[in-house]
Amino acid sequence: MGSPDHDAVLQAATLLQNNGQSTGMTLAAVSRLNRGLDTHAVLIPSWSSLLLRDDSTRTAAWAPVSPTAVNIRRVATAMRVVDAAQDGPLDRTTVRAELDRAAQLPASHAAVFTLACATGAGALAVIFGADHPAVVLLAALSGAVGGALRRTIGRWGAGPLPQVLLAATVAGLIGAAALRADLGPSAALVVLCPVLILVPGPHLLNGALDLLALRVTLGLSRLGYASVLVAAIGAGLMLGLQAGGETLPMVSSVGRTPLLGDVLAAGVAAASYSVYFSMPYRLIAWPVAAGMLAHAAHWWALSGWGSGPATAALIACLIVGVLLVPVSHLVRIPFAGIGFASVVSLIPGSYALHMLGGLVALPGDPSPSLLAATVANGVVATSVVAAMAVGLAIPMHVRDVVEQRRQEGLGFRL
Repeated sequence: MGSPDHDAVLQAATLLQNNGQSTGMTLAAVSRLNRGLDTHAVLIPSWSSLLLRDDSTRTAAWAPVSPTAVNIRRVATAMRVVDAAQDGPLDRTTVRAELDRAAQLPASHAAVFTLACATGAGALAVIFGADHPAVVLLAALSGAVGGALRRTIGRWGAGPLPQVLLAATVAGLIGAAALRADLGPSAALVVLCPVLILVPGPHLLNGALDLLALRVTLGLSRLGYASVLVAAIGAGLMLGLQAGGETLPMVSSVGRTPLLGDVLAAGVAAASYSVYFSMPYRLIAWPVAAGMLAHAAHWWALSGWGSGPATAALIACLIVGVLLVPVSHLVRIPFAGIGFASVVSLIPGSYALHMLGGLVALPGDPSPSLLAATVANGVVATSVVAAMAVGLAIPMHVRDVVEQRRQEGLGFRL
């Protein structure tokens, strides 16, 4: 059993870990609180619990955690408490009271969240080349209905898994109606875009950061959880399409959006994702600006330089990482949330949809050409996602290494 000061440190670490903060930043927060509360605790994180150990007093404490949510509002408030340790000794009672207040901060309002689901899905449809206004409107409608249902069943106690399953099923039903409405080749985007806003990007990115830091067990746990959510999204989408009498479509001849429209839509998507992660409204300009700049670079890499999808995604995500890693430390918010919000529009949705459609079709048509196309689309989708994760994670990892060396007196501050 730990002392009251140790309990305060553990409370802060639990709050950060449960609301989307990266493990590296949580460990840094514990170090700051050690200075402010005059403790010498070491945090040992895992997927289901946190262990706080202080060898100087031979005490230990633990707390269960469930790092499945992302609430940047809570993290930013908690980090302001942590940063006060740099100004001198902290009052334990004040720290506990401020952490209690941070834990009570709500997620984004349900109406704002629903609107953001609509704008996010609609913006992705524009980015992916929707050539009919009805496609954008239906994608937005599907996103809004899914968002409203997620919040509704969430209030009834449903966890993330049934929430994304239900939203993906609705996306499949509305997508099936769009496919029957003869809206042209871009009608497939009504199927694709509403499910892309369900992708658990922060968990994928935090998992990649943990793997880079050799926290292998925790990193694999994060990636495993994200994979379960992705599987639920795919299952819900298939269920909705089959209930609507359709199969997974192929995004065949959708055109490319002009640069200006592409960049503006990327800004809308970044703002929408910031709302999903309950980011304080005053901070939303950061991912919007970074996302627009990164998407412009991505557009030029594809159109002007002839780069492949993975290379273009890597370039764009490196730009976002270099820009937003200092910002995330300056304003004390989770880089995984702000970074993913900036680059969500780069997700290789059409390739993933082609791959999934091929996998569904293979049992009935096991032809070499279909198998080759399915594998090729899967390779492209995987390489783009990997490039995005690496591009975002490397700047954060470099910053963590430099900061660790600075604290050890071996380097300089970045």
